[in-house]
Amino acid sequence: MSLMTICNKFKLGAALAACVVGALGAAQASADTLRVCADPDNLPFSKAEGSEHGMYVDLAELVAKRLGSSVDYVWWLSFNQRKALRNTIMDDGCDAYFALPADADYKLRGLQRTRSFIDVSYALVAAPGFTFNGLSDLKGKRIAVIHGSPPHILLARNDGYTTTSFLDLVEALKALDKGEVDAALLWGPSAGYEAQKRFAGRWQLTPVTGEGLTGQMAVAVRKSKEALTASIDKALVDLTTDIQKLAEKYGFPTRKSVPLVGTTPTTIEVPDIAVKPAQSAMPSVPAATPAPASSGPVAQPVATAVPVAAAGEPNLAAGRSRFNDVCSHCHGTNGASPVSERDLRRLKARYHENWQDTAITTIKNGRPDAGMPTWKEVYSDKDISELLAFLSTIQK
Repeated sequence: MSLMTICNKFKLGAALAACVVGALGAAQASADTLRVCADPDNLPFSKAEGSEHGMYVDLAELVAKRLGSSVDYVWWLSFNQRKALRNTIMDDGCDAYFALPADADYKLRGLQRTRSFIDVSYALVAAPGFTFNGLSDLKGKRIAVIHGSPPHILLARNDGYTTTSFLDLVEALKALDKGEVDAALLWGPSAGYEAQKRFAGRWQLTPVTGEGLTGQMAVAVRKSKEALTASIDKALVDLTTDIQKLAEKYGFPTRKSVPLVGTTPTTIEVPDIAVKPAQSAMPSVPAATPAPASSGPVAQPVATAVPVAAAGEPNLAAGRSRFNDVCSHCHGTNGASPVSERDLRRLKARYHENWQDTAITTIKNGRPDAGMPTWKEVYSDKDISELLAFLSTIQK
């Protein structure tokens, strides 16, 4: 085991960065070594230990062999990818990162990217023979989605679709296995891998295309290493057949893609809480804060009798019920999240006299950078005033 691998085996954050610096001289001493950054625990993409090392690690080994090099790994958790890149390849801690979006809009100073080597996307997971030629085929079906994911938001913004949201992909697959849902729209590579490992590959996975649903992956290389970029580019072309085999090995969906294009978002008027939940999008937990484990689907609200408010006054009980049915999955029951950034009892302390305006703007426009969708096309002004009335009662 190399010094770099030993340093990175169990360390994270600043401690890892210090160790990388200490090991860097040894790693750079050999021109025959390709230093690769990778996530130590992110199958089907990469894994530091175990019998399977993931598609990106297997591909890195094949590329290095083509270049006549050995591989030395820098392991760093990548749930915050930009931070991982800053502390590894952008700090000259490694030579290549086999997991960079190929989208030209995804820009990082100091890095260049190779040609894309694989398409990745969400996929419809269903039993063989399930008719699926487009979005309309999902109407009237029970569709499992990951809470706050692009498919969840897409279906929520269009009328006539019934979703059951989950916080965990495996739990969504278990619901499909039990017949609790008819199909699932999940992240394709992960769904394919888990279906292959846990459910004997019993389902058909069809990749979908559309805004926010698909992309391509490339290899990131420092801009100062143009020759290395060209060499990896050539290796990726030569390894086209091998890459396809790796995709099949790890369960990546390989069928022909189906466009999942929605209609123009519909403004949904919500007369009461009973008719809305199955069509609601819910904000996702920011990537840097792992979502809590879930033992099953997020419960779908049932019809709830709420007291009638006085004329002209927001219905406080309706606001509380709506919040706990829809928003509590991220913000905690009654807004009491243990994560301070999501604890809505602190809005007044954080924003002072402007907290209500801030809350209304955030509810209507969402926070795309944190994964929270817009709600102005789902909730009426009356609904939002009811939510605000409830939030007013919990401020510290």
